[in-house]
Amino acid sequence: MRPWLVGSALGCVVLLTLAYVGATAYLVYRDDILGASVSRQVQMQYAYEERIAALRSELDRLSSRHAVQTETVEQQLSTLLQQQATLEERQTALDSLVSDARGAGISIGGNAPPMPRARPGADESEDAPLGYMPGVATDGDKLSEIIGGTRAGERKIALAGVRPTLARVASSLDRAESRQSAALDALTAAAGGEEDRLTQALTAVDANIAGSQDAASEPQGGPFIPVQGLHFVERAALLKKTLDGIAALRRDAAALPVRVPVKAQYLSSRFGYRLDPFLKRPAFHAGLDFVAPAGSTVHATAAGTVVFAGANGGYGEMVEIAHADGVSTRYGHLARALVSKGAHVDAGTPIGLVGSTGRSTGPHLHYETRRGGEAIDPALYLAAGKALLSAPPR
Repeated sequence: MRPWLVGSALGCVVLLTLAYVGATAYLVYRDDILGASVSRQVQMQYAYEERIAALRSELDRLSSRHAVQTETVEQQLSTLLQQQATLEERQTALDSLVSDARGAGISIGGNAPPMPRARPGADESEDAPLGYMPGVATDGDKLSEIIGGTRAGERKIALAGVRPTLARVASSLDRAESRQSAALDALTAAAGGEEDRLTQALTAVDANIAGSQDAASEPQGGPFIPVQGLHFVERAALLKKTLDGIAALRRDAAALPVRVPVKAQYLSSRFGYRLDPFLKRPAFHAGLDFVAPAGSTVHATAAGTVVFAGANGGYGEMVEIAHADGVSTRYGHLARALVSKGAHVDAGTPIGLVGSTGRSTGPHLHYETRRGGEAIDPALYLAAGKALLSAPPR
């Protein structure tokens, strides 16, 4: 082939290669350039939208502030009325809880805040603007005069200066709400302490009564999810449950022999091992010996049914009473019984007179406490009675 033909062919090949490479590079870089441009546009759009959102938020805030500043006195008064209605409902619930606490033997001291009262001089039949807490009666009278004004011009001028009065009333209601919350907390703490005290007293005698059963002893489970900031209603409901539990503890414990059977001078012999007063040999004493003058009245230590009344060997004249939870009590060495078998007795009912019948060295009451027929130290029940029947420590 001729040289110029070969040169022309190579030139064409080089030109085609350069054209192909250039076209490919153009296509590739064009996509990158377009992508970068689109990305910049998207970022600009996002920034613009964020700016618009910020401006809208600022506008809403300014609008809200303007609405608050221009809110009518009637609207503010309506809000205060709703707040007071809530306080009155809470106070009613708190008064009920205080009454329940007193019934459960809990000292409440000054836990109860004063009840919100109506505007002085307001008739129950009239539509009083607001009931006021103690200490803001003057503000209440002022609001009454302003709201009840007859001439529109004077009323409009007066409303302009009433906002400070509304602020003071709102502050007073807030303080009342805080006092109610503090009272509820104090009452809850007192109830919790009393429940623990009674439960410990019953545990000492292994009492198996409904009121003393701890819910935690029942099969339960689930993950621990702590609760913060319970509402007043939920807190009041928990307190009510605790007070009901305390009442159940006291009610059910009343069926246990936790009272002293006789007004004694002293105890001559306790529960346990001792030297027998006749044989002077070691022996087991199944009860307590209360020394009291002959003829002293013996009382039932708990409600129950008389299952035995009469002579019973070494016990002499004896009365036995069956109580709840399989517990029974025996009263020995009586001069005579005042009840008969099958009689129902209440706690404190006279059942006999102190004597020295049976195996006895002198006038005294031999007193036993048994569960399922087995003798239990009566001192445990009497100690529990001091906690169950006495008022809680103040």
